[in-house]
Amino acid sequence: MDISNIRQDIETAVRHEDEHGAFRAIVVEVVRREQPDKTDDEIQTFADKAVAGVREFVVSAPTVIEATLQAAEEAGVLERVQPIFETALQYTEEELDFIPDSLGLAGLMDDAYLIYGLMQEISERHRVLVGTSLLPAVTFSIMQDIKRMIGDPTATRLEMAIVAFARRQNVRETIEQIYRRIGSEGLAMDMPSSAKMPGERSPLADVPCLDLGRRWTTR
Repeated sequence: MDISNIRQDIETAVRHEDEHGAFRAIVVEVVRREQPDKTDDEIQTFADKAVAGVREFVVSAPTVIEATLQAAEEAGVLERVQPIFETALQYTEEELDFIPDSLGLAGLMDDAYLIYGLMQEISERHRVLVGTSLLPAVTFSIMQDIKRMIGDPTATRLEMAIVAFARRQNVRETIEQIYRRIGSEGLAMDMPSSAKMPGERSPLADVPCLDLGRRWTTR
């Protein structure tokens, strides 16, 4: 499975953020508004950490695919879950997604979140069948913070897409259906997988909701 295109898109997004600081500017804006007691230096340091955490999340997405592929192959279940891997790649290549890729680092947060979600679904399915997950739960712990940062309606759309794509449904048709069903509002939904998240804090635990879902709702 060729994931080189994903890595190229990530490199482009990281370069865009380094040059323009678009995502960092959003973090600064929100933290300044939500936490007015912070000094400018504290806000800048906070923003640096937030950008670094999101960058690590996005950059790690192809590695999570590779690790899940390897684990599935070693467990002898690769053929059964191969369509889910293919669906994850189709979404990253689809022009119609939930946050435009042209927005740089923020634009790949939905791609990475969906990849993590589908790999978590594969791992959890294996746990239900044989009692052990393909990957440790800590691999997916940061998803809770990414979900909060993205905000609704996009977070809800992504969770619905993860459930649908795990059932091997058509990518473009599913996105269209979700847009029609959700519209401009989100719905309260739980994570599609029943895997328990560890209690340790992630580097993004203190980042407030950035409301990315409403900033860049494309429909």
